[in-house]
Amino acid sequence: LTSAHQMAGLLFVVVVLGCFSRQLSASRPADWLLDTITTKVTLIDDGKGSTVLSNGLISRSFLLSPDFGTVDFYSLGTRASILRAMSTEAVVTLDGEGYNVGGLLPSIQPDYFNRTDVTYQVDPTAFHYVSHATSQPVAPFHWEPGLRHSPSNSQWPPQGLTLQVKFGPPAAVKRPEHANVTIIVSYEMYVGVPLVSKWVSVLYSGISPVRIDGCVVEVLATQKPYAPSVFDAYPFPWEHDNNAPTSSWLYAETTIAHNSAVEWSQDPRAQFFPGSDQPYLTVYYSSGPGVFMAGNSQAGRGIRDFPQPTLTEFDSFKVLLLVTDSSDRERVSLSRARMTRLLTPQTQENPIFFHGTNVTSDGFRASVDQMASVGFEMFIFSFGTSFQLEDTSPAYIQQIAADVQYAASRGIEVGGYDLICLARGNGGYGGNVGDQWDVVNPSTGQLGSDACFASGWEDKINDIFLTWVQQANITMFETDGPFGGTPCSSHNHTHHWDLEDSIYWQNRLQGEFFMKLKDYNIFFNAPDWYFHYGTNKIGMGYDEDQYSLPRWQDLTISRQGMYDDTYNFIPTQGWMQVPLVDYHGGGAAAAFEPLTKNLLEYEWALAQYLGYGVAACYRGYELYDSPVTQALVKKWVDFYKEYRDILISDIVHVRRPDVQDFDCILHVNPRIVNRGLAMVFNPTGSTLSWNLTLPLYYTGISNKAQVFQEGISPPTVFSLDRDYTISIPVTMAHTSITWFLIWSGD
Repeated sequence: LTSAHQMAGLLFVVVVLGCFSRQLSASRPADWLLDTITTKVTLIDDGKGSTVLSNGLISRSFLLSPDFGTVDFYSLGTRASILRAMSTEAVVTLDGEGYNVGGLLPSIQPDYFNRTDVTYQVDPTAFHYVSHATSQPVAPFHWEPGLRHSPSNSQWPPQGLTLQVKFGPPAAVKRPEHANVTIIVSYEMYVGVPLVSKWVSVLYSGISPVRIDGCVVEVLATQKPYAPSVFDAYPFPWEHDNNAPTSSWLYAETTIAHNSAVEWSQDPRAQFFPGSDQPYLTVYYSSGPGVFMAGNSQAGRGIRDFPQPTLTEFDSFKVLLLVTDSSDRERVSLSRARMTRLLTPQTQENPIFFHGTNVTSDGFRASVDQMASVGFEMFIFSFGTSFQLEDTSPAYIQQIAADVQYAASRGIEVGGYDLICLARGNGGYGGNVGDQWDVVNPSTGQLGSDACFASGWEDKINDIFLTWVQQANITMFETDGPFGGTPCSSHNHTHHWDLEDSIYWQNRLQGEFFMKLKDYNIFFNAPDWYFHYGTNKIGMGYDEDQYSLPRWQDLTISRQGMYDDTYNFIPTQGWMQVPLVDYHGGGAAAAFEPLTKNLLEYEWALAQYLGYGVAACYRGYELYDSPVTQALVKKWVDFYKEYRDILISDIVHVRRPDVQDFDCILHVNPRIVNRGLAMVFNPTGSTLSWNLTLPLYYTGISNKAQVFQEGISPPTVFSLDRDYTISIPVTMAHTSITWFLIWSGD
């Protein structure tokens, strides 16, 4: 952790933040990561010719005349403008012709934004400002706060304000059909978080088809601190090292799984100035989207000389711009976690689940009985078993429905596994869904190994899943292999026209698949980035082959993976694996069965996953094989349930696992009674004695902390040092685990 004084000083915004839910400590300035900020988002005229969208933490200012444009993007915490120069609001390519959106042309060079000297002209070839309106944020999918033990005080949809700006075509369009195009750029800002999202909508009222060949959703010319130290294109910024996007004070990502790019480069407009740096952010579709628009979306359906499908309105992905005002890895991580909880709150659901491999009715019910006795909450029909989710014969549905009803009587939800797209094509290991629905490889013209999710297969798989929900009361799906970005050059699939629009439509239809099922409060495990469409968990920090390693190696690597991945995901956003039975061929050395024989390793598995707040797939035919193992499982499940509110909270990283010394993480939450919980592991073969330093800044505690070792009263009271740390004397036996609960003593 870097200096807490620096981090606290970054957001000294007492004057502008307005109302807080509790009294601020006299020794600490306001910090949006610690204090509940209720300042509303407003759109006001600043009296200087600009219209300003602000939430008290950040603001984005626009000129409306002589045309529309962003003239400032400002961090109120650091009193710093993020912008170095003006840029167009967006770029839309129609039928191969590019149009800027917003026609402001500043008179000064794009090297440094000297606002006192700037004047503006209008680009006659751009789409021009027509009007603007505001509305409240709309939830993209159904979700209920408190579902499956998620925080009941979550706001959904998030509180904020949406600004929609309407642009009309230039007087001299490049093709006659383009005169019928209207573009709307939306900016959405939220209460209490320095975050703005942005997206582009294209509306068309003509008859002849118009194709959207490209769309740049955001263009920003930023100051150096608000750009990464390494320029590149990042489809998934968190996958890169600390010198990449996380070193920027401005964090950017998109809301789609595939086919977007967040690209940092040198400003192509900038003239050469020795020693100057001109970072330039563009966020765009990597290819396409390639969709057709036509005024009558039903016209010519099925006729190949008229492209199908067509749209009358196109909505791009959203760009998320989070102003962290810091390059400290921990603060950036916690800032991104706050964004995750705000925009994808369903990722906070946290059922304790079991992957059952004995799926006979007797085996299922025996597993459910064990689960109920120790406090597990969800049974998943596992992969590699005789369970067949794509079998919707009435007799089979009826059989499973009876078992689901039995589980419900014991307080257990039920879900099932299916491989839905990847490797479901020609030669795919998951079985071919049908040649007519396979992707066509654009390089070879041959059938590929994946199914096309914009073919008739999408219709069929939708019907299958809905059948299980409505007829068997299944409430969870593990959708392995969702659409993974494979293009398709087929000209015969129902839901896309050709190669150019295939990724767009597969992305969209896969997302809509998840969103439709969220109406039924379905819980999803899905190993891909579909959180903004309603999925709950993704695989966290592992390679499946590691579960074939000997148990202690597996446990160490898994703990390292969780330590690293919780910089990028909140704990409840991912899952891990406990191979109770053989998984990928590791045999007796890898499997945890027999559980009584491998008691110590089993306890470490339970403690590290429940202690991190990360769900694990306990995969096998039983959770315990004796009263001793039953008591062990119940011990750690009870621990998780008693301290669930803090264990599902964010993580501060104290020491990474390396099997050479202790390792430790600290859960933090300044908004609940349980302000912190430190999990400490001694994986070595020796007794360790040392002073454990815990950084408590993000617990919100300023002066005194009450510390309960393993929850035992009375607590020990520690005074915080000036850097918000405490030092706890600790002695741990070899291969042991302990934990410390932390309350405020202020």
